[in-house]
Amino acid sequence: MKGLGFQPGGLGDNRKGFLIAIIAVLLVPLVYALVFIKSTLGPTDHLENLPVAVLNKDTGAMSGDKPINVGEDLVADLKKGNALGWDFVDSKEAERGLKNLDYYMVIEIPEDFSKKVTTVMDENPEKPELKFIQNEGLHYMAATVTSSAVEKIKNQLADKITETYTKTLFDSMGEVNTGFKDGADGASQINEGAAKLHDGTGKIVSSLKEKAPDINRLAEGAKELKAGTNTMHTSLASKQGDIGKLADGANQLHAGTGTLLQNLQQKQGDITKLANGTQQLTDGSGLLLKSLQGGSGDISKLADGAKQLDDGTKKVDEGANQLSVGTAGLEAGASQILAGLKTAEAGSNSLNDGIEKQLAPGAKAVADGTEAVDTGAQGLKTGTQQVADGIEQLSKHPVLGPILMADPNFQKLRDGSKQVAAGAGQLAASTPRLKEGAKSVSNGISGQVAPGVKQLAGGLDQLLAGQTNLVAGAKKLNSGASTLAAGTSALAEGTSALADGNAKVKSSFGSITDAVTTINGGLQSVNNGNQSVDEGWKTMTAGVTKLEDGAGQVAAGNQTVKSGWGELTTGSGKINDGMTQVSDGTQTVNTGWGTLTNGVTQVDDGIAKVEDGSEKLATGLAGGAEKTGAINTGEKNVSQFAAPVELAGETINKFPKYRYANAPYILSLALFVGVLLISLLFDLKKPAVTAVSPFKWYLGKFGNMAGLAIAQALIISVFSTFYIKSGAANGFNLIWYSVFVSLTFLTIVFFLVLLAGNIGRFAAFALLVLQLPTTGASLPVHLLSDGLQTISKFMPMTYSIGGYKSIISLNHYGAFWANISALFVFLAIFAALALVTVFFRSSRRISQDEAAA
Repeated sequence: MKGLGFQPGGLGDNRKGFLIAIIAVLLVPLVYALVFIKSTLGPTDHLENLPVAVLNKDTGAMSGDKPINVGEDLVADLKKGNALGWDFVDSKEAERGLKNLDYYMVIEIPEDFSKKVTTVMDENPEKPELKFIQNEGLHYMAATVTSSAVEKIKNQLADKITETYTKTLFDSMGEVNTGFKDGADGASQINEGAAKLHDGTGKIVSSLKEKAPDINRLAEGAKELKAGTNTMHTSLASKQGDIGKLADGANQLHAGTGTLLQNLQQKQGDITKLANGTQQLTDGSGLLLKSLQGGSGDISKLADGAKQLDDGTKKVDEGANQLSVGTAGLEAGASQILAGLKTAEAGSNSLNDGIEKQLAPGAKAVADGTEAVDTGAQGLKTGTQQVADGIEQLSKHPVLGPILMADPNFQKLRDGSKQVAAGAGQLAASTPRLKEGAKSVSNGISGQVAPGVKQLAGGLDQLLAGQTNLVAGAKKLNSGASTLAAGTSALAEGTSALADGNAKVKSSFGSITDAVTTINGGLQSVNNGNQSVDEGWKTMTAGVTKLEDGAGQVAAGNQTVKSGWGELTTGSGKINDGMTQVSDGTQTVNTGWGTLTNGVTQVDDGIAKVEDGSEKLATGLAGGAEKTGAINTGEKNVSQFAAPVELAGETINKFPKYRYANAPYILSLALFVGVLLISLLFDLKKPAVTAVSPFKWYLGKFGNMAGLAIAQALIISVFSTFYIKSGAANGFNLIWYSVFVSLTFLTIVFFLVLLAGNIGRFAAFALLVLQLPTTGASLPVHLLSDGLQTISKFMPMTYSIGGYKSIISLNHYGAFWANISALFVFLAIFAALALVTVFFRSSRRISQDEAAA
């Protein structure tokens, strides 16, 4: 063991050194307590040294007509105090400081911060956000302190914003106060404006009284119009039966002419046969003449036949004469009907002109007038009701109401306004009936009476045309009947001659031939007459056909007249009903007008006293209402007043668990303590007699201790990485960095023990105690006093802890290598000092040996 250098270090017989070591052991806890307690006695005493960047981007805003900039106000307040080490920077400097780990936190005031403050009175207020970025990985306690500082800033901003809100609200309330003062001034002027309002209401009363006679005339005119429409309706209804009889007579005429035409058509064959028979008779008489001349034939039979023929032709002659007389009567009657229809046509045209040019426009004017009356009445009802409601509301006003109700004039005004509103309501309720009645009259005249009269005129035109054709046919029928009568007369004369001839034949055969010759001539005349009868019958049939067509047109026209007359009667009935409503409505209007006049007269005295003053009162109160109405008091506004600022921050390099925050300190402390314990295992005094060179001895001792230091570093780093889960971003870096830190601590302890033995060990322990409160283990270095901050710059654990933070929580390799560089300086310096110490002690021992020799 001695060959390897493993010897317990001791004080031997050095009583002086032992006494010093005892004193050091006793004093070290005291020194540690003093130093550590002093550093933690006031952890917030040096918050001004904790660097926090403040980035103010607020561009300001206008609150009403006043500019505000909450960001500038906050910066000004922060500059007055020393809550933290405020550093007021721009965006570029803030970003650089975060990247280089210069700031524990960056607080940003956004551009629209003041603008959002001014939205508290809006319908949808926006809460301003105070943004911050906190680097918790630099130090857990610093993160706690900066979080508390942000909360304080938030409260400070809330106070500032609440102050701004209050000023704005008080400004608005001042305007409201002014508005209500204006309203009070207006109320005091109510009595002063009474005379002016009285003049206006007096004019209304005068106008109502002036129009009262017109309303009376309207009511009387409506009565007269109702009487006229009733007479028209009665007249039309009384003539409905005559029009029906006319239509029925036309139908009967049409049926009679149809029967006549049918009979004529049926007899046409008989007439033709008669003509053919006379032709045959003529031919037979010729044969008879020849036969008589030849001495053949039955003369008696011929005489009897001639007698019978004479009797028949006489009857035919009598019928033809009667037919001629009948057709003459038919022609005269048809002419009379034609004249009557012309007169009816002229009357219907006059009736149509009267309805279109006088009755319909008059009814339309009445309807339009009643429409205007109804509109005016409805407007009057609304206006008077609003006046009454306004006066009623004024009487219930908490301030003005008792004053006004104590005034008798106001009581009269109030009662009168209610009566006016009631009268206007009755008037408005009656005018719709008047309007509907007038509309019914106008619609009945224009929609039913006028079309019915037009249909009547059209039917009369058709009836007139048919009757004209009937007269023409009757004339032709009369002409044919005359021709028929002439033919039958000729036939009667021929048959008489025939009878006389046959008588002569009986008496004298000798004159038979002459008689037959005469008969033959007479039969020839009969034949000619029958041919004329046949042609006349055909002409009469054609005339009767036209007569039948005309009678059909007359019947159709009369039916149209009957239908139109019925519609005219119905329309006149509706006109009569409408005029009844018009008459009733105008009577109600007349009554309501009187009531309205009385009510307005009563209102006149009271309402005249409030116009100007009430207008000013309304203006002032409206101004106050507008100002107070602009103040939104919804839940969002209340929430805005309660919490005007929201924090919108983020935490970078956050510790998942508390052990991640303590890991850099614990690892550094463990490695330093481990190196101290390793130093107890080695006797670093060089033997009195040795052949080993100082450098080789140095390498041997340091190499053995370094092996143990590396072993403990490997053990603790691997244990931290895989078991404790210290959160190292790179396990390999954690392992080799732990080895490097352990060797750095070893060079320091190795030098101190090599220089002073156990006293050096105590010095190393004192150095450890000194590092505990000064290297950011419990508090950030920036929270320490200036003196302790200066000491921390020369402590190796400051940089070992910083390096571990860079790996475990910050993941910042720039800071990582910077800390390695600082530790390398410690390693190089103390390694060189230890080597110098070995050579110095070795040369001194040689000098002592030479002097002793």
